[in-house]
Amino acid sequence: MKAKLYTAAILAVLIVAVTLAAGWPSLRQGTAEEQEETAVIQLGSGKAMQIWRCELDDQATEEHVLEGAAKWLAAAKTLKGGENLELYVKFPIVVNGTGEVDLLQVLVAPTFKEWGCFWDAYGDSDAADHEETSQAHLVCPDSTMWESFKVNPAVGSHPVDKTVDIPFGEGRAVQWWKCELVGDATEEQVLQEAQKWLAAARTVTGGEDLALYVNFPVVVNASGDTDVLLMLVAPSFEKWGEFWDGYSDSAAGDAEEANDKILIAPHSVMWEAFRIKAP
Repeated sequence: MKAKLYTAAILAVLIVAVTLAAGWPSLRQGTAEEQEETAVIQLGSGKAMQIWRCELDDQATEEHVLEGAAKWLAAAKTLKGGENLELYVKFPIVVNGTGEVDLLQVLVAPTFKEWGCFWDAYGDSDAADHEETSQAHLVCPDSTMWESFKVNPAVGSHPVDKTVDIPFGEGRAVQWWKCELVGDATEEQVLQEAQKWLAAARTVTGGEDLALYVNFPVVVNASGDTDVLLMLVAPSFEKWGEFWDGYSDSAAGDAEEANDKILIAPHSVMWEAFRIKAP
């Protein structure tokens, strides 16, 4: 009997030891939300984003632009690769060094494969026909192609907010910086510092629901000296102003000093962004 109890005790100790070494499943795996929050951003996993810098003629209004964009998107979504396209129109609010730009059109595809399939099928499509009428008041001489990453805060920071994307029909405050990399700075460093900065920014009053996107150029035409495009999105201009009022003496202001070692951001542009909904 003693021998059996002794053997059972040894087995129990071994089972506990193995379990502790492996970790309890609930502790080792964490929740799905925790895994998403702490996930490391992988280069090559970003969305395909194409940006056109456009000028309006004298007869056109912002309403004309938004209506035409909605009709074009409806036709674009009927093409192979276009089913999941998103289209944003951005009007300038505060401009510094942007050149002659009345608005931006930003087309986003989930993957570069879908983006490529869409443009392969575009030439003789209804979307191309709609472009002639819906874009009649626009001149968009060039575009740039970017790989776009939505930044999650660093591990252990404010939880990731799922509602910061621009809803249909509502303008959001969007500020962006055209940046140059310093020395041997890498894209991985940019993403890491962006995570840290966003975590600090969300602790500032007005910054709780900020979204940050880091975009790297893929195909560039007439974009100037831009290695990185940073896009900061606030739910409203009120929240944006509240955030910047409290920024200078905040942890986010301190975190910016680390960014200065890898990025040069000489100027920014302020936009009101609208997400287009196909009719």
